[in-house]
Amino acid sequence: MKLRTKVIAYLSVLVLAACAPEDQASNSDVIAGPDYNITYDLLISGGTIVDGTGDPAFMADILVSGDEIDYIGETDASNINALETIDATGRIVSPGFIDAHAHGDPLQENNDHLRSFLRQGVTTVMLGQDGGNPGYDDAVSFEDFLYEIDRQKSGPNVATLVGHGAIRYLSGGGEKDKITPEEQAAMEELLEKAMKAGAYGLGTGLEYVPGRYADDEEMFGLAKVVGAHDGVISSHVRNEDDDKVHESIAELIRQGHYARVNASHVKVVYGKTREQGEAVLRQIREARANGVKITADVYPYLASFGDMSYLYPEWAKREFEFNDAVAKRRAEFKEFLTAKIKRRNGPGAILVSSGEYSGKTVAEISEITGKDPEDIIMDYGHNGPSTAHFIMTKETQDAFITAEDVSISTDGSPTMRHPRSFGSFPKVLYEYVVRDKVMSLELAINKMTGQTADIFDIQTRGRLKEGMAADIVVMDLENVRPGTDWTDVYAEPTGFDAVIVNGMITDTTAGSDSRINGRILRKTKGD
Repeated sequence: MKLRTKVIAYLSVLVLAACAPEDQASNSDVIAGPDYNITYDLLISGGTIVDGTGDPAFMADILVSGDEIDYIGETDASNINALETIDATGRIVSPGFIDAHAHGDPLQENNDHLRSFLRQGVTTVMLGQDGGNPGYDDAVSFEDFLYEIDRQKSGPNVATLVGHGAIRYLSGGGEKDKITPEEQAAMEELLEKAMKAGAYGLGTGLEYVPGRYADDEEMFGLAKVVGAHDGVISSHVRNEDDDKVHESIAELIRQGHYARVNASHVKVVYGKTREQGEAVLRQIREARANGVKITADVYPYLASFGDMSYLYPEWAKREFEFNDAVAKRRAEFKEFLTAKIKRRNGPGAILVSSGEYSGKTVAEISEITGKDPEDIIMDYGHNGPSTAHFIMTKETQDAFITAEDVSISTDGSPTMRHPRSFGSFPKVLYEYVVRDKVMSLELAINKMTGQTADIFDIQTRGRLKEGMAADIVVMDLENVRPGTDWTDVYAEPTGFDAVIVNGMITDTTAGSDSRINGRILRKTKGD
C-alpha cells in the first residue's frame, strides 16, 4: 500500500510536469507531497530537523508509515490523518543516536533490555567490543546468538561485532602466547561464519587477555576475512599511554591495509595538552590520506573503566601469573604497583565500583583498612573489582570530542557504575553545544548518527531521510542534561521528549513492561 501510494504520487508529479508550460516545467523541481487520503502511523509536526548529515537544520514535518520515514517536508498538519501525533514545535528532531561502542548482554534480565541507552537517545548499539561477546559462547553458533536476541527483543536495535577474544577461546587458542596454524584457521572459520550471519566486523581488545597475545600474523589473517566482507575492525588498541599510543595506532593502521579499521574510545592516557590529542588525529588523518580507511570514536568522560589488571606488570596479567607473582614475587610486585599507581595519579584516582567498598577510592579504602594501596590491590585477587581510573585530562580529550571526524560512543552498559553509561550523548549536547558553544548542533548530531552509521556501514539508519528506518529522537535542547555524575551515577538524563525505534514511540522507563521495539541488525541483510 505504501509503495503503491508513492508510485501514484510520483506518476501524478510526472503528469503535472508534462502538462505545465515549458518554462515552468524546466525550472521547477517538483517533489511529491504527503497523501492526505491515507492514514499514517505517526506525524511529527513543527520541529527543527537536524538530519544527521551535518547539513544545516531546517523546519519540516515528518510522516512515518510502519517502521519507515514516509515523508519529510511541509504539510497541512491539521489535515493529516495519523494514528499518533507529536507536536515538536520548539524542539529538535534528529535521527536516533548510534552508540559506536557499547557493552551489555541483551539476553540477561538484569540489563532491562538495554533500555538505559534509550533514555539518552540511543536507538542502536554496537556490541561485541573489546574482544568480548556476552551471550555468544560455545553453546550456540553466531547465527543462533543473533536469532535469540531477535526473539527476546531489545530496547534499542542491536548490531554486533565478533569478539576477537571470544573466537580465540572458542578456537582453542585461548591465552597462548602464540596460536597454532590450526587454531588460526579455526578462528578465521568462526569469523567467516559470523560475518555471513550478519556481524559488522571484528571487535578487538589488544590491551586485555587474551587479545594482548595476538601478533601481526594473527591479526592480518583475521583482517583479511573482515575485509572480504567489507566489515570493520573496531579496536581497543594495545596501549593508550602517552608514550605508546602512536605505536598502537600504527599497529591498527597496519591492519587497515586489509580491512576498514576504527580506533575505539580513542584517548591519550596521561595526556596533558590538546596538542597530544591533535598529534593522534594527525596520525589517523595522514593514514586516511594514504588510502587506509581508518576512523575513531570517543566518550566524553575523563575516567576509564575496567578492573585492577591495568595496574599489573606484563608478568602478572594472566591468572596463573598473577597468583605466582603474589605468592613468590610479592615485594617486586608491590614495588611495581607503587610506581604504576603514582603515574596513574595516585590511589585517590582509582575508584572501586563493585563489592564491599563500591564508591570509594583505593586511598579511602587504605585509610579504612590500614593497608597499603598495593596490598589492597594484590589481596583483591586476579583482576579485582570493577574499577574507574581517572587518567585523562579535558585538554587532551577535547581534541577528540570536538573533532569533526571522530564519532561519539558511551563505552557503557546498563550495569556499569560509570556516568558514561547513562549520560554520554546528552553530556556532549549540553556541555559542548549549548553551554560552551565549541561545536555546532549539526556537527554533534552527525558525530552521533550519520558518521557512526558510515563507520560500521549501517545503511538504513543514522539519517532522517525518506525510506530510512524511523529511528527518531525529539528533544528539548535547552533542557538536555546528562543528569548522571559520580555522586549519583544512575541519575537519568533530561530533555528527551520522545524516543522512536522502528516507527514506534518507546517507553524508556526502567523496568517497564511496555512493548520494546528494537531488533537485531544484520549487515548481510541490509540492516
